[in-house]
Amino acid sequence: MTVSMYLCTLEDGHDLMRFIRDYWNASHVLAHSQALMDWQHRDEANQRYNFIAARDGEKGIVGILGFILASRYDPSLAKDAETLWLTTWKVRPDFAHGLGLLLLRKLDSMLAPKWIGTVGLNPATRGIYQALGYHVGMLTRHYMLNNAVADYRLSAVPSQFRKNTKHSSGAKFLELDRDNFWTSTDGLDLANSQVPRKTRAYIHARYLLHPFYRYRAFLITDRGHAAIAVLRECSHQDASAIRVVDYLGSPAALTGSGAAFQQIVLEAGAEYIDFFCSGLGPELAAAGFLQLSATDASGLILPGYFEPFERGNVDLAFSLRGPGGPLVVCKGDADQDRPNLLKD
Repeated sequence: MTVSMYLCTLEDGHDLMRFIRDYWNASHVLAHSQALMDWQHRDEANQRYNFIAARDGEKGIVGILGFILASRYDPSLAKDAETLWLTTWKVRPDFAHGLGLLLLRKLDSMLAPKWIGTVGLNPATRGIYQALGYHVGMLTRHYMLNNAVADYRLSAVPSQFRKNTKHSSGAKFLELDRDNFWTSTDGLDLANSQVPRKTRAYIHARYLLHPFYRYRAFLITDRGHAAIAVLRECSHQDASAIRVVDYLGSPAALTGSGAAFQQIVLEAGAEYIDFFCSGLGPELAAAGFLQLSATDASGLILPGYFEPFERGNVDLAFSLRGPGGPLVVCKGDADQDRPNLLKD
């Protein structure tokens, strides 16, 4: 067997979707939604789909590894500030002996990003990433219940949790949209040393220009500290939750944000707000957020998946390799906050 590995061209789009359908899952959103495939992986500047593929001379594509570049949303992040997020990684069972690892090594050597990692990695691949020198950890799930909800329908909330939690105050929130985004954030010190690197332009293109989801972005200011938090509401059978999916700026801006986040939850009538992230724990705790893991035995259940809806707690692992820190990895990194139930 002769297998070649290469970065996919635009002509490979249908073959990629067919491979995902046949060897991953026929109902996988990238197996049938050309629109999402194009939004997430089509790279016009390089005339390619951002996948590396292994192709057999007789059997066609036999393995794939998808990726998302931070520079897809802000070209200024290319090269010295580039983060490559790994996504769809699958090899045909009859070609599985080491081919997946070869795809990862080949992609890394071809593009040589400053940072490379993924969010939502499965237990089978954790050892691989660790052996390759990646930092591997868990995103902490921070949450805040809506104190005004009498009957939780999405969630299971035991009586001991149905009490008022102290929320900090002092931070000011300004909702950003396409019209006021640039003027409202101009001149603020949002670009700091956190890893992976992000910019205002990245946040604007990644979230406010998203073709399928409606994200809400808020400028948070407090005692000279500034940040942007990105939120999305998820619903199921007329009940909802709010997820914080990304964050850019000073962690200290979160310290006095508790009351403002609680007000957002109250106005939306959502059951809870949560935030899967690393590196922001002390500030979120000061704001009044608590922590929950999938192995929590208290009986508290805050659903983590909505497309499709699953009534259970979840954990998210992540890996990242590259210099510097602190690591502020969020659920919105990689492809964990993508649509899964789009129609063709």
